[in-house]
Amino acid sequence: WESFDDVDVACKHIDTADYECLVVKASGLAAGKGVVVAGNKEEAKEAVRSMLGDKKFGTAGETVVLEERLVGEEFSVLSFCDGRHAVCMPAAQDHKALNEGNTGPNTGGMGAYAPCPQVSSSIMEVIQRGIVQKTMDGMREDGCPYTGALYAGLMLTAVELKHFWPIRSEHESG
Repeated sequence: WESFDDVDVACKHIDTADYECLVVKASGLAAGKGVVVAGNKEEAKEAVRSMLGDKKFGTAGETVVLEERLVGEEFSVLSFCDGRHAVCMPAAQDHKALNEGNTGPNTGGMGAYAPCPQVSSSIMEVIQRGIVQKTMDGMREDGCPYTGALYAGLMLTAVELKHFWPIRSEHESG
């Protein structure tokens, strides 16, 4: 992924990236609507022009993040943390596309279900130990132990588990 604050530089990256650079995200909070998963490079460049050039999301879109388009099962895991350990809730999956067949713009969430049957107990173990607990350990080692809830957005592709959203804190203390 790369971040950009210039329309021309971002569009050039879309044309020259060595991966399918079709996900455009406003870097700030955009009411759940700041992500475009484009069908082609021209749609991705139009999203960049809309966010950066037209200021569609105001200050939330002053910087955009361009990412590889991943294909697979998107899901999230919420974890409760005590500064040293984390306990993961079951994986949840929501469906955000406006229209049938996962088409249309992102709605910002229209419901969710858990547990997500595509996420096995062995995958949950990888998430617990390899993503969430490592995050907790790193924060503690950096002198910033975390207490609260962590949210991780993940994608289960045909090849591997990918952590595609930064882990966000839902409540902070300590």
